[in-house]
Amino acid sequence: MVTSNYNRAMDTTAHSLPGIDMLKKRSKMTFDQARDAGKQSKADLHMHSTYSDGCATIEEILEYAQNKTDLDVIAITDHDVIDGALRARDLWSNKAYRFDFVVGEEVSTQEGHLLGLFIEKQIPQGLSIERSIDLIHEQGGLAIIAHPLHRFFRHSCQKEVMDRIHASKDVWLDGIESWNASFCGIYSNYIAMGANRELYRLPEVGNSDAHTLNSIGSGMTWFSGHSAADVRAAIEGGATAPGGTLWNMQVYYHFLHYRYVLNKEQRDARRPMAVA
Repeated sequence: MVTSNYNRAMDTTAHSLPGIDMLKKRSKMTFDQARDAGKQSKADLHMHSTYSDGCATIEEILEYAQNKTDLDVIAITDHDVIDGALRARDLWSNKAYRFDFVVGEEVSTQEGHLLGLFIEKQIPQGLSIERSIDLIHEQGGLAIIAHPLHRFFRHSCQKEVMDRIHASKDVWLDGIESWNASFCGIYSNYIAMGANRELYRLPEVGNSDAHTLNSIGSGMTWFSGHSAADVRAAIEGGATAPGGTLWNMQVYYHFLHYRYVLNKEQRDARRPMAVA
């Protein structure tokens, strides 16, 4: 078993979280608050490409992040595959992009979706959430619960699961996505922020959960520094804060048009072939 990033013997209800301790119980960080706290860098660590159910190719995502956003760090986290993120890193490393890049995956566990960040190997889907967390940690990655505590979304980790992990001495989460810009966060963001600040005391991140280009950067994680290593250190130190907005109507139009209006053959043509 890998050791935690902080002392598990610590009473987590008293654990200092410098990223959010200045915030109200159910509020995200504003631009002015981020500036005053010295957190002027932005990361979006949850987005999807055509390798899963996203509308944009890897190349399109990299170019959009470069030219249409002010993000300092991005991660591609396709559902239950890592091939797209690895390809993105190869493309990113061969061009002078101004942002840093993190390989990730959104893992479908038996009890909700889980972000694995800073990983190199795919985490299989369908495992228990505890086993999935362990496999992420065995790679030296970070395990962050995605869009939790949504009562009606079947891929959202529920309170009894969060409570079980919180009480465990053998497994832990490295963070919680307390701001998700998609439909998953419309009401549950505020539930997640309140529950975390009152009980779980996990480092918080904000992400877009982008499935279209124009939603990238809608949700963000505020941090100090500029690099992927900086945002990782900030998460591990509880110094990150969630921010951003929800998807707008144009985002929903683009997503639904891609998923339901475009000819199936057109969608399939943009989806990479599975690697044997």
